Amino acid sequence: MIKITRHDDVTNERIKLYFDLIVGSILSTSALIGIIYWTIIFGISDYVWWLTGLIFWICYSFLSFSLIGVGIYSRYQEKHYDEREPRKDLRAPIVS
Repeated sequence: MIKITRHDDVTNERIKLYFDLIVGSILSTSALIGIIYWTIIFGISDYVWWLTGLIFWICYSFLSFSLIGVGIYSRYQEKHYDEREPRKDLRAPIVS
């Protein structure tokens, strides 16, 4: 189990994660462009492998972009945590 206690360590881990996600999304987008370019120039010789590669890179890029979106959303929620509505006081149920 990894325990991160300091705020700087958390920030450094987020920066590393965002860097990995951004590089992954750039690589998957460039791979999709390469597959499409190769298909236009040379055509498709084997449909099974072409479709397998295309589906893999589409799913990989979707995963990368969705994880980046989740990270941006959670960062936004963390920044604006104090601006939310105040919590209502809960009362204990009456037990007879």
